[in-house]
Amino acid sequence: MSERFVVRPDTKGFSVFDLALGQVAEIAKIPQRTLSTEDAEHLARLLNQQPPAAPAEQLN
Repeated sequence: MSERFVVRPDTKGFSVFDLALGQVAEIAKIPQRTLSTEDAEHLARLLNQQPPAAPAEQLN
């Protein structure tokens, strides 16, 4: 199974990138960038352990 969240280098550290959305992952509307290698890898590992979200139309 491929991972949805990956670590990518950025200008001041590392970002956790959401491959499904094609952008930097956000937690509480805060982009997860400029992280240390260890923090970015840890966060990506945690996010990849979460079950897939239900499609928005099923939540109503």
